[in-house]
Amino acid sequence: MKKLFFVSLFLVFFIFLVNISYANLAENIDYSIDFQEKTPDMAAVLHINFISIFPDASQAEEIVKQQLKKYGSLITKNNKLISTVKAEKRYKNIIGSAWYINELDPANPIKIKFQKDLGAYVWIGKTKTIVPFPKYMVFLKKNINKHNNIS
Repeated sequence: MKKLFFVSLFLVFFIFLVNISYANLAENIDYSIDFQEKTPDMAAVLHINFISIFPDASQAEEIVKQQLKKYGSLITKNNKLISTVKAEKRYKNIIGSAWYINELDPANPIKIKFQKDLGAYVWIGKTKTIVPFPKYMVFLKKNINKHNNIS
């Protein structure tokens, strides 16, 4: 009975240690960040590139959201507007996704899906919120319709 108790205790402790080490992925060790702003009127792109480990989808999602908040606050802090057209401000958006860089084939990274059919989140500069990519597309369509009705 004592052996079973100690084996069970050891097993629980071991699983706990594995979860802690797995949950604390470190930037520049387990993943790198690639942030690109191509043109002022285009959304910026944030790629989280996992190097040494293929993360759980929820872990990758959490890291992407953390980094979107970080880069979004930097953009807000620097007051980055795309432009002001007809007294309407246009803000910079950031599209964030996660990728696994296979050491054997680094030219072909594997996109990490967070949920079924969800591979990206977007930080919207106007609202300063993070939304799933499909909701971002709805947001863009609403804004395009607004602009078409004004013109």
